[in-house]
Parts: sequence; C-alpha cells; structure tokens
Amino acid sequence: MTPTRSLVESSLLAGLAVILFLAAHFLPFVGAAFSLLAPAPLVILGLRHDLKKAALGLAIGTLLTAVFLGPLSSLFFLLGFGVLGIGLGFLARRCSSGVEVMLFGILLSLGSKLLLMVIAARVTGINPFQLDGPEMQAMVDRIFGFYESAGMSRESLSAVRDQFSQAIGVLPVIFPTILSMAAALDCYLSYTVSGFVLKRISGTSLPPLPPFSRWRFPKSVFGALLVSVLLSVFGAREGEWNLAMRIGTNVRMLVNFLFLFQGLSLYWYYLGGGDSPHRGAGRFFRTVAIIMAVLVPMLSTATVMVGIADMWLDFRTRFRRNDER
Repeated sequence: MTPTRSLVESSLLAGLAVILFLAAHFLPFVGAAFSLLAPAPLVILGLRHDLKKAALGLAIGTLLTAVFLGPLSSLFFLLGFGVLGIGLGFLARRCSSGVEVMLFGILLSLGSKLLLMVIAARVTGINPFQLDGPEMQAMVDRIFGFYESAGMSRESLSAVRDQFSQAIGVLPVIFPTILSMAAALDCYLSYTVSGFVLKRISGTSLPPLPPFSRWRFPKSVFGALLVSVLLSVFGAREGEWNLAMRIGTNVRMLVNFLFLFQGLSLYWYYLGGGDSPHRGAGRFFRTVAIIMAVLVPMLSTATVMVGIADMWLDFRTRFRRNDER
C-alpha cells in the first residue's frame, strides 16, 4: 500500500468512526447500536496500518469530534473509543491468541478510562472515588422527596430510603470494581463486534476467542481470594473503610465475578452451547437460564459456588473421562 493511499484510508476510517459516534450521540433509540459499531473502524485502522498512521487517523477523528460536539465529547471519543480501538487492532496484528489480545486490551481500556475519569474530575470537580457525603445525602433527599410529592407515604419509603442510602455510601468504595468490569465489558464487546464487522466486509478475522462454554480461570484466583480475605480482616481492626478494607473488598468482588463467569460457562457447556458435545436446550432457553442465574440472588450465589467447585475440580474433564470409561 502506497503512503498516500494508506493516509487516505486512515482518514476515511477515522471519519467513519466519527460518523458512528455522532449517530450514537444524536439518535435516541438506535444510538446504543451505533456506539457498539463505533470502535470497529478504529480496530481496522490499527490492524491494517502502522501505529504512526493509526495515531494520525485517531487525531483527525478527535479533531472532527471537537468541531461537531465540543472538546469534552472529543475527549470521550479519544479515551472512550479511540485508544481502545486502535490498541485492539495493533494487538491483533502482533498477537496470535485472542485471549492475549483481550488481556492486554482490558488493561488498555482500564488505563484509558482511568485517565478519562481523572480529567473529568479535574474539569467537573467531582471525584467518583471520593464522593462527598453531604452531597450524596442531599441527592438521596431530592430523589425521595420527589416520590413523596407524588403521593407515596413517608412510612413506606423509609426502609427503602435507608437501604438506598447505604448502597450509595458504598458506591465510592466499590467504584474500582465497577470501573474494571466496565473496562472488561467494553473491551469484549468492541473486540467481538469489530471481529464480526471485519469478517463481513473483508473476509479476514481477528484472533479467535475460546467459546464461552470453554471459559476457565486458573486456580491461582484462590490466592487472590485469600489475600482479599486477609486484607478485609486486618482492615476491620483499624476502622471502617480504610485502605486495606477498600482493597480487600474490591479484590473479593472481582474474584467473585470470575467465579460467577466460571459457573455460567459450565451451565452453558452442559446446556449444549458452543462446542459442547452435549445435546442441550436451544439458544433462547440457554440465554434465559443464564440471565436468571445472574439476576436472581439465590441462583447467582449458587452459580458462584458452582464456579468455585468447577475451578478446583474441572467438571468438564472429569465427567468426560467417566463417559469414555
């Protein structure tokens, strides 16, 4: 590819990403779909061109976004979509394993979102890691004041209000977990959607990820769980929500998410999903079962326990060997 053609293609891909980003911003109902498609041209840009031309294309896209939507939106385009898209394309060209691309991509997504949060905190003065208690209580008062003005009794709202206040108070503590999960989900959706688009338009594909029915995490996760418990125990001696307690709580929540995904993967395997050898239920029933296992508290707790057992015992391999015998 000649330098001129490469530069033109980089600019066109960046322009297409900006158009999709603008559509996601202005279209109320289908905007979510366009926001999923917006990183795809940037992934292709990072995959087909060297890092210098990809960065130049991203800079052009950021400037175009600033012209149409202003500097804050252009910053969100750069750090929310651009860095991850270019990075995934670059990693897909360098790495042969989809898992490796995803791991580095999640770190890149998390880093860009942290930088975005730092800049947003500087601009707005609101630090999500240290939300002000009186301001949060005032927000709760305004929310429940609206419901009281709508005719609901103060007595019926009092218990809900106390629970809501406690949940809002814990939010700054678990914000690192929320940000980490958002980064992982953003990276996964960008990678899968971009891989689908790339295969449709050019016949090529990104390094494949293992099917969900084969997702497994190493036993070393139990080490992280042990560390989180020890941090929580030592932190509880010094006072409420000190640094050790915060770290222990967030690590434990992240580990529980891994256990949950491990259990869901096992369900998907035995329900016949992916490359499972079992003849199970249809995709619709499998999807409904997974959603219920996540949303119903009793089922989600059971799924975490199943994930812990599977991580240690590997039910897929164990039962496959028994079947072969």
